[in-house]
Order: sequence, then C-alpha cells, then structure tokens
Amino acid sequence: MLSFAVAIPNLNQSRFLSVALESIRHQSAPVSLAVMDGGSTDDFDGVVARYQDMIDYVQSGPDGGQAAAIKKGKDIAKGDIVCWLNADDYYFPGALGAVSDVFEAHPEIDVVYGDAVHVTPMGDFLSYFPAVAEFNARMLPVSCFICQPACFVRRTAYDKAGGIDPALKYTMDWDLWCRLAACGATFTYLHAPLAAVRCYPETKTLSGGWRRYSEIWRIGKKYGNRLLPVSWPGFYRYDLSFKQNKTLKEKMMLIGLECARQAKKRLCKETNETLYGFYRWSSRVDGQCLVQLPWYGDRKSKRLTLTVSPPDASYRIAINHAGTEVHPADNGQVIISIPERALAAHLLIRIECLQNRQWELHTFSFEKTYGGCRA
Repeated sequence: MLSFAVAIPNLNQSRFLSVALESIRHQSAPVSLAVMDGGSTDDFDGVVARYQDMIDYVQSGPDGGQAAAIKKGKDIAKGDIVCWLNADDYYFPGALGAVSDVFEAHPEIDVVYGDAVHVTPMGDFLSYFPAVAEFNARMLPVSCFICQPACFVRRTAYDKAGGIDPALKYTMDWDLWCRLAACGATFTYLHAPLAAVRCYPETKTLSGGWRRYSEIWRIGKKYGNRLLPVSWPGFYRYDLSFKQNKTLKEKMMLIGLECARQAKKRLCKETNETLYGFYRWSSRVDGQCLVQLPWYGDRKSKRLTLTVSPPDASYRIAINHAGTEVHPADNGQVIISIPERALAAHLLIRIECLQNRQWELHTFSFEKTYGGCRA
C-alpha cells in the first residue's frame, strides 16, 4: 500500500487538533505525520503528548505563515502521496485507504480528490462541499471545485509542479491545483466523502476579507488568462452566506448576488444537480438524502435533532444498519434517540419525507459529545 505524507498546520487550534489526529489514527494506510505549529499558547503540548506515538515530527514556533509551514512539513514527512489537513478539519475513517486503492489501480493518475462535508465547530452537519465536480482543466481557474482536505497528490507530480507557494495566504491550494494541471497532471474525482471541514466565521477563509479576494482575482488572471476575472463575486456571496450579524449593506449585497446567480443559472440553462440527495448550494432535498459524518467522540446513545420543512410531515430515518423508523415532525422538529448499536466511526443517516418529494433539512445537531469536542 502506498504511504502518505501528511502535514498538519496549527495555531491555537488545539481544541480541534485532537480530532484531526484521531481521524488519522482511524486510517488503514501508512502515514508519516508532521505537525507544524506556529507557536500556540493553548494546550498544544498536551494534545501532541497524547498522540506522540503516531507523530513523526513536531515543530512549534514562528514559521513564516501557514503555507510555509505546510511546505516544510511536506518536505520533512516521507510518503508517496502528499496532502495536508488543517487542525480544525478531519478525515473520514478509511479515507486514505480508499484513496490509496485508486492510486495503486491507476498508476497514470497524479491527483485524487473527493467529497467533503461542511460541519459546525461542534461537528454537526451543515452541507456537502457543493462546488465539487468532475475534473475540467478549463474551468479550474474559474471555479475551485476541489476541496483542499479531500485532495491527495503523488509526490512526483507535487515536486514537478514546484510544491506550495509559501507567499500565498489564502489560495495556496487552488494555486497548486492550477500549476499541477499546467504541468500535465492527471486528476480524478472519487465520489466518496473523504474529509470534514469546519465552517465558522473565525476561520481564515471566511475572515480573509479583500486580501483573499485579491488572491482569487490573481488565480483567474494568471491561470485563466482573463483580463477581468469574474469568479470572486461567487466566493463573496458564499462567504456572506456564512457570516453572522451582517450589516444592512451586506444583506442587500447577498440578495443581489443570489439574484445574479439564479439569473446566470437560467441563462446558462444549468441543471439542478443533487449531491447525496441535496440540491447544491441549498438545504432542499430531492426525495431521500444521505448525511455522512465521521464520529470520533463518545459512542454512547445520543439525541439527534432535525429542523425540517414541511414542519408537520413524517420522516423515515435509517441510521447505519440499525433499522428504519418513521418519526413525525413536531412544529418543524424531529427528535431521535440514537441507539448505541447504531453508532460507528462512519455515521450514515438516510432521511426521507413521506408526504413530499421536495423538502428541506434546515439544521442537523447532536446532543452532548460529538466529533470529539463536546464535554
């Protein structure tokens, strides 16, 4: 089996780091792991001490920024496949083994990327990464349809492309994908969930502001040969959708950008594709949806709360292989007690509205410990 070189950049994210490390413990492929800390003042040393048996290299101190730390970590960690995992993200169990199988079966492939789920800081399901698509080199500089923690690169292709650009702060991943494509790397999309990405206003991506948009502008101009790159408004709309306490100006901007997106869809006759039953960029479901989550927390019985529309319908729900039950919604909420026998490191929940084929799953949350970060 191929080996993986994994770099984890961290700065004061130790409340999440243990879950990232736990997710690597749940992999079947061999891993060389470098944890690159920028000089944290939280419980970094305590977390690392609990996982020292699986960490090959630790650095803590000023590092020149996240991209520089990742680049150094990739150079230090030895492995056939290179990747990096932000401290607040984590892998699905068995993800690296599934990726290794693709690389071994297809030696001509240089890059494997898959699906990712967006989760709250507590690990509750928000959505699937909606932009994911089959590889299209022409569209890559326009739309970053590859989710970084769910992407894996052969070291030979990574070295040929020159590795990560340490000068970039926000788009070092997208820039790398574009350079790999320019070097003739072969990409393939693995339609399977590989990583969970925490989404909250304090993340670097969602708090990047105009410097981030300037890097996005650079991608379109440099690799898309566009004098007037047009992709950044879409990123701005997506960022605004996650922002809490929006100003009136931002609310109006979000409405305008959403109207523009809908007009573009009609003009370009885009289809309403679904991903695991969810319409992309939406909480709407077509028929049955499949919610998938890594579970590295307490495996005792939990309560799951769903907020749904229609608010008075009945919903058929199956959790892993513990059977199927019908639950009526009460004022838009469905509350389920999950039996202990249903819990596993990879949680699969199928949900179907019995009265309407088109319905919405607004929120999805667990009570007590979930994702290794609740007390």
